[in-house]
Order: sequence, then C-alpha cells, then structure tokens
Amino acid sequence: MDEMQIISEMRGEGINLVSSIPCDRAKGLFFRLPEEFRHIGLTREEDGVGISAGAYLAGARPLIALQSSGLGNMLNAILSLTSTFNLPLPILASWRGGAQETIPAQIPFNRPLPRILSAAGIPYSIISGPDTTREIGVAIAGAYKKQVPHVILLRPGCVQESAGIPLCETPGACPPRPPINYTREWHAPVMTRFEAISAIARDLTNEVVVSNIGVPSKELYAARDRPLNFYMLGSYTQASSIGLGIAKARPEKRVIVIDGDGSLLGSSILPVIAAAAPENLTVIGLDNGVFGSTGNQPRPGCETADLRLMAIGAGFDRTWTVHDPGELEAAFRQSAGQGPSFIHARIRPGNSDVPNIPLSPVQIRDRFMAAMR
Repeated sequence: MDEMQIISEMRGEGINLVSSIPCDRAKGLFFRLPEEFRHIGLTREEDGVGISAGAYLAGARPLIALQSSGLGNMLNAILSLTSTFNLPLPILASWRGGAQETIPAQIPFNRPLPRILSAAGIPYSIISGPDTTREIGVAIAGAYKKQVPHVILLRPGCVQESAGIPLCETPGACPPRPPINYTREWHAPVMTRFEAISAIARDLTNEVVVSNIGVPSKELYAARDRPLNFYMLGSYTQASSIGLGIAKARPEKRVIVIDGDGSLLGSSILPVIAAAAPENLTVIGLDNGVFGSTGNQPRPGCETADLRLMAIGAGFDRTWTVHDPGELEAAFRQSAGQGPSFIHARIRPGNSDVPNIPLSPVQIRDRFMAAMR
C-alpha cells in the first residue's frame, strides 16, 4: 500500500484532524498528512492524546500518527483520559523494533509492544502487507463505534512511497525570530487558587472551560458548575492539550484552560499551541509554586521559573502576569480573541475545603458534548 491508500481509508472513516510526530520508516505518509488533513504537529506524543480528546469532545474525528516508540510516552494519558472517559482514539503507528531493526534502543519497548498493549487492555491491529489497507479503516471504525483507543501497527515495508513525494532533503529555513524584550514584574500574590477560579467563574458567559486535574476541577465545580465545564479526573499535563483540541475543532467558541504550574512545566504543549495559533484559546496558568493537589509540596523552580516568559519564548504574543482578582478579571476580558493568549496568575499556596465532583467521567463527557452541539 502507498500513503494515499492509507489516507483514503482515513478519509473514508471521517478523520478530519490529525496530530503527528514523524517516523523515517514512513516518510511519505508523514509528509502527506499536513497536506491532506487539518493537522497539528507535536513535540511529545502524549500531547496528542489530550488534543484528540478535546477535538472529539468538540465534535471532530481525530487520529494520531507516530512512531511506535512514542506509545511509551502515551500510555498513562491513554488510560487515564481516553479510557477513563470512554473516548475513541485511533493511533496509526509505524512499528519499530522488529527482526530487521538496526537501532538497539528501539528493541526493548517495541518488540514486546503487542503484549504491553494487551496487558493495558488497549486493542490493536497489525498491518503486515500491502493488501491489508482496508484493515486500517476497519480499526478506525471500531475505535469510534466502541469508544476506545485502538493502535494500528504498520509493519516495516508494508507502506510503499508513491512517486512525487515532496521529500525535504535539506532543512527548511525558519523565518527570523523577533527579539524579546521582557521585564519581570513580580510581587507578592494575594489570592488563593479558589479566589482566582471564582474570579474567572464570575465572568463566564458561553465560554468553554477545561480545568486541570485534582483540586482545581473541584474548586471550579464549587465556584460555578456548568455543562460547558470539562473537569479532568486524570492525565497530568493534558489540560492545555485538551483545550487546544477543542479550540481547533470549534474556532467559533472561546476556549479557556485553567491549568497549573506543575502540569505546564511538565508538558511541551506551549510551542505547539503557539504554532497552531488558535485565536479563540486562552490558557490561564495558576502558579502557586507547589504541587497543590498532592499536599502543597514545593515544585522545582518555584522561585525562578517564569510561566509568562516561557509562553513568550514559545511564541505567544498576548501575555499577562496578574497577582490579584482585579488584575485577573481585566486580563481575562482583554484576552478574548486574537489569541492564543496566556495569563500567568501568581497565587498563594493552599487548597479550599470543597467536596469531590459528584459526576462520573461519562456524565461529564456526555453533558459537555451535549452543551457543545
């Protein structure tokens, strides 16, 4: 099979958003994907899980394409997000580590990969020859019908590159990067996370909100529950990825992400968001300098890491640093449109005494998707 046959199967099953990291064993396919689909390039594979979750929740039909070794970076996100919320996720993976593998580092994870997927309860298909293209479409259809992840492993040699592939033999020239002029303006934060979330909640009208895992989601539920809130119950680092997926699938809706400093520092999503450039997305990084949901243990770089400067360096043009509810509310209003926007909200450590969210993952999913229609 060639890459256009694979793309035809994807189109036939309604795939309309692809996120990917390329593999050199299927160059032609990975060159074609950005040309044939709405596409988001990744720098870390697990961010594709969040992007795909958000896109599906917003009504799209996403797929991830990558090298199979990247599945090792994705397993927790697949199980704690995709499987927890019963979301479909077809994953097209160029399978490395076989008998003809020349890179030793590809073997330990990839050779037993089917057994790893089976142990995790993740369905998979092995595509082993040029006459098995239709099996790709069947696997994609099954993922959506059953609302499960499904890994499609492409054996080496089963994808033949067609003529005329625009292979890039020399690096492309990036446009000149403008200079950054930045002065850090920090002073002592005065608001707690709950006060910050409550300030955001007061200004909500018809915005879509994605809230980070743990206490932040519980505090948003306590401050103002609404069907357009998506409460995360797992998958550390994926809040902003989910928000990006929603924003790209539904550009007419304003999307707000309430993320945390620990999860943003543990992710590589900020440059991906900046490159995707969704005008309707605002990320609010609540920075208390600790791991709040696990007992307020200090996080690395709590006195030095500057989330706003990170966002600027990643390519965000519209950024703010705020320290009190009034500043936060003003930045929230100013960030509407012309994004992506980033608000670095410096807050005091501490958790409010709020109850658990009395909704199951499927209930959160279903009422959110109904509100998005």
